[in-house]
Amino acid sequence: MMQDLRQHANEQRWNLVYWDRRRRHRAALPALSAADAALVRRIEGEGGVVTSLEDLAIPGTAAMLAAGDALQRAMAGRAPVKGGFGVQAAAEEIGRYPDLIRWGLDERLLAIAENYIGLPIVYRGLTVRRDIVGGDKVETRLLHRDNEDNRILKIIVYLNDVDENGGPFEFIPRPLTPASWRVPHDGSRASDAAMARLVPPARWRCCTGKRGTAVFVDTCRVYHRGRIAATADRLALFFCYNSARPLSPQWCAPLFDRAAFIAAVPALSPAQRAAITPRY
Repeated sequence: MMQDLRQHANEQRWNLVYWDRRRRHRAALPALSAADAALVRRIEGEGGVVTSLEDLAIPGTAAMLAAGDALQRAMAGRAPVKGGFGVQAAAEEIGRYPDLIRWGLDERLLAIAENYIGLPIVYRGLTVRRDIVGGDKVETRLLHRDNEDNRILKIIVYLNDVDENGGPFEFIPRPLTPASWRVPHDGSRASDAAMARLVPPARWRCCTGKRGTAVFVDTCRVYHRGRIAATADRLALFFCYNSARPLSPQWCAPLFDRAAFIAAVPALSPAQRAAITPRY
């Protein structure tokens, strides 16, 4: 109990520091369209929002999807490594597909991320994952919260249709997510039974959708997991953004070779270059 109270007190102290930093940066936030401002408000209120690449209409989406498909084909058939259930592309592999990295650097997405996080941001890049059918409920298949920062933003893009049996991403909405100190943990993970005593499973949000579904989510502020796929592998991209001064910089390393990317895509704006130049 004493350890839980200390953890809660530390979280509250950091929240106050973070709130003050966000307050001071408010006037410098980039402008948003009415639709994008509404999206940010929904992420703020709900913790996660399901939309689609079609609705977002980000330039370069077709090239990004083609690159994602090509990399997933290259990964097909590999033995799972991540927790015995996942295959994840290496950074050097992702670097061979600059259209993947470039999509997440779209200035509209950077503005959405900065307005949500409330501070200057870093775009870490992305992970490319294939979550394999079956296996044990371990690691990211258990409910947890990430601890990189007070707020982060991930955009999860499905490269195949994902129904309830296809390993969908699942989260507990922000108004229902309990404080970490209230949740019995095994390490950093919580069992379904422990969470169900606090939040009825019927109120957990299961993010199903067709290919091109996009989930905007703050994985530091909501409990979340990937369900175990039963019928088909889940193919997904995870684009990652955090503040320029994260709480845990050791977990915020770039996910691609910045110098090689700039050489391949030299026509970047100042905002884009700033977003891929971490100073931590």
